[in-house]
Amino acid sequence: MITYLLRQASRALTTLLIVLVIAFGLTRVAYRDPAAVLAPRNADQRTLDGITRALRLDEPWYLQLWHYLYRGPDIQGAEMGLFHWPPALGYSFRQQRPVTELILEKIPATLSLALGAVVIWMALSLLFGVIAARRRDTWVDHGLSVFSYTGLSVPTFLTGILLAYFLYFKLSTYGIRWFPGGGYVPLAEDPFQWARHLLLPWLTIAIAEIGVFQRVVRANMLDVLGADYIRTARAKGVSERRVHFDHALGAALNPVITLGGLELAALMGGAIVTEQIFGLDGVGRLAVEAAVGGDFPVVIGTTILASAVFVVSTFVVDVITRLRDPSGAT
Repeated sequence: MITYLLRQASRALTTLLIVLVIAFGLTRVAYRDPAAVLAPRNADQRTLDGITRALRLDEPWYLQLWHYLYRGPDIQGAEMGLFHWPPALGYSFRQQRPVTELILEKIPATLSLALGAVVIWMALSLLFGVIAARRRDTWVDHGLSVFSYTGLSVPTFLTGILLAYFLYFKLSTYGIRWFPGGGYVPLAEDPFQWARHLLLPWLTIAIAEIGVFQRVVRANMLDVLGADYIRTARAKGVSERRVHFDHALGAALNPVITLGGLELAALMGGAIVTEQIFGLDGVGRLAVEAAVGGDFPVVIGTTILASAVFVVSTFVVDVITRLRDPSGAT
């Protein structure tokens, strides 16, 4: 197991380094003249040249990459590159603040959105998947299938707009204000308002994800229910409820855990559409505004964050599934 963990950690670090180099290179291609984007409107060439020199944009790309990794921006003479501790993700050209600081401010909203949505869709997917497997080829199974396909077919932005329209706008016209139109309240400030503001965004994401996960749970449950040990359990008189929830569901969870970890990582990278619809000031919104504004240190920083979350999630999922598999726990 130790050898396995070391191998996976080495692979994760290599992946992050490759992503960093690619992201760094793509920003240099996408923003061929960053000074023109960052300078005031109608700035003269002397101003543009000054910005280029100040940001070291006149150096070769490999020197800029080295500076990003080992030195970072010159702030009070302190070295704060990515390879120093604590790692620094650059310095925002537009906001004149460290990128790490900006991201840490946005993570609570994105983390709250991602974790809440995961809890909802995983709980409902497991429940619906088991029910569909138990009621195979009945009207219940067909009804859940229609719900799943509908959730998959409707774009997330349309789901969010419809939920906001009917559960916020229409209800508000009748004086019913159960759901806010958007915004974010920190959990530490008011747990009830935190959940109240996030409920519609959670449902927006969960409706789409349930369509995938419910089908995965159902398919894996049906595969497991045909196994010999399930037939043995039934022959011993074990109730159908225990067969489905205790025996079959536990054995069918590995693919669900794997897929869930990947989806959580994707959400942590920024649920851009949902954040925009409901006015959540999260990582996804930060990345979009940085990309539009030409603030490529923030673009690189958010890309590294998304990659790091994805790699860590994959690593954790691999370890969990390996420990759950007796043949792989050695």
